[in-house]
Amino acid sequence: MKNKKVICLISGGLDSAVASAIAISKGYEPIFLFIRYGQKTLKKEEWCLDQLVKHWHIKHVHKIYLPWIKKFGGSALLDKNISLDEKNFRLEYVPFRNSIFLAVATALAEVEKADLIVVGSTGGDHICPDNRSEFIKAFQKIISMGTMLKKDIKIFHPLTKTDKTGAVKIGEKLKVPFELTWSCHNKTDVACGHCSNCLARIEAFKLNFITDPIKYEK
Repeated sequence: MKNKKVICLISGGLDSAVASAIAISKGYEPIFLFIRYGQKTLKKEEWCLDQLVKHWHIKHVHKIYLPWIKKFGGSALLDKNISLDEKNFRLEYVPFRNSIFLAVATALAEVEKADLIVVGSTGGDHICPDNRSEFIKAFQKIISMGTMLKKDIKIFHPLTKTDKTGAVKIGEKLKVPFELTWSCHNKTDVACGHCSNCLARIEAFKLNFITDPIKYEK
């Protein structure tokens, strides 16, 4: 496994951290890929990324800036004036974001001759259609058709058969530093506690009988 490289699409969030931890535990050499796309929680997400890099002693990290995603707009994740809650949760979706991210990761994987691309998509109900396992399988075909490598780059999506509760359970076993992850879509200091990601995280820790190390407004 010493020569097996993996591109970890990591956001500083809980799910991508757990998915990356699974790949690391399997002996792959991780290359972290973080994308700045104008998200309003960028400062906190990047801080979490930097701390995770230190925690796992990651040697290779790429930070890519895609400012045009914010210029296009179309999502509350890009607009500080819109607070996500239980009523407008569908505004969490960033148009075609995961396709864009996977395309960037594929290009990097091809250059690095990596075997895998790791994504933190979980199973269960989906607000964003590009988080579904069906979408990932479809994009796998695009990779197979559109790259020049003799061996296909595989998308590794270890959490699509579980939900955030399962992700927390797996992360606990792998000793993922949850205090270095961020899930809130609204704030960067104290988590709001009412966006869909906060609600899912709160429930996941509660069902696992584990104390969430981050602070919430409510």
